[in-house]
Amino acid sequence: MNSQPAQVLYQETNPYGSFTAFLEDDGRTIYLYLQSHNNPDWKMKSLWIRNLIDAPKERDPEDFERGLAPVLTESEVVNPKAMPKLSESEIHFIWSEEGDSLALFVNEELYAYLPPWSGIKGIQGYHKEAKEEAITASPLGDPENGVIAERVKAARAFWESVAQKGHWKAAQSLRLQFLEEKLGKHDKYWSADGGKYPSLGIASFYPKEFPGIKVFSTIGMSVQNQPSVELYHKDFENFARIELVFALKLLPDVEDHSEQWVQHVLGEMIKFPWNTGIWFGHSHSIQNPRKDPDQLYLDFSWFVLRNITDELDHDSTLELPKLHGLISENGKRVNYLVLTPISIEERICFMREGSQKFWETWKKEGYSFFHDSERRMLEF
Repeated sequence: MNSQPAQVLYQETNPYGSFTAFLEDDGRTIYLYLQSHNNPDWKMKSLWIRNLIDAPKERDPEDFERGLAPVLTESEVVNPKAMPKLSESEIHFIWSEEGDSLALFVNEELYAYLPPWSGIKGIQGYHKEAKEEAITASPLGDPENGVIAERVKAARAFWESVAQKGHWKAAQSLRLQFLEEKLGKHDKYWSADGGKYPSLGIASFYPKEFPGIKVFSTIGMSVQNQPSVELYHKDFENFARIELVFALKLLPDVEDHSEQWVQHVLGEMIKFPWNTGIWFGHSHSIQNPRKDPDQLYLDFSWFVLRNITDELDHDSTLELPKLHGLISENGKRVNYLVLTPISIEERICFMREGSQKFWETWKKEGYSFFHDSERRMLEF
């Protein structure tokens, strides 16, 4: 079966500038593809959109050998006849708030849905014209009701809400007021979004409850869900919204160098989940992009994340900044994740012994939520 060079009918990048979806026509079929700009390990997703030829009774095995997109067969589609090409004026995308999945509307009707779990357990996505489970499409069901329809409606409502005038000012105020209730009046504030969506900031504090400790916190990450969380957490909505925190011990009689590196660390991580499709959660580790200028014995080349909000929700008496109780705009909790600097040797032990043993050892050594530039190696 002959095919023409594939043509891109329409393409669009998500509001975070990190994933692009495009519709491709090869003369036989039209497919929806989704690719990452920044994460080479993120595999491209694909979803059948329509056959441009009559559906065959069986697929031609030579199509696979030639790398052609699969045509769906008679038994797999509602309409086996060749369908017309799509024009750009018919097409409309609605992105998920996480930015890693989307819905395709054709002439204002929900036509197909490429979910965040595309590519897992044989599911590529859902389509109005899919009659049964097929190699590259599954039945969508009722486009007006049901789980998928509700997800798409929620995504539309999210984007409409963040586009409203005053949304960021209200979101910023909610988070800054919460932090000031817990940590005292903020000392400094930096914009951290580079003038691009989403709006983000970083603030620093000197909490009276913890003299000699300086705390930095992101502001605005929790306005939107992180991508991929629902693939790992059943109760994902209670872990999808986060802010990052870095606390450090100020060294006596030593000039404070924290602003030479800490806000740069947070600034480089603040868009990471939406840029890569990789989420931040408790006991996740990530490389430290900056060197602590005051490090004495250890080279703190990694971070381990600690969800102190979850810990405090289980035991509010813990000697931690009381960063729990903040509810985001979607009615779910905001999780404050503390960046805990560790050496490469400690990370090796962390990976070998597991997170539970690491945190047991951390607490046994008397280490707390704040970073001590002069601390020594953990003894496992």
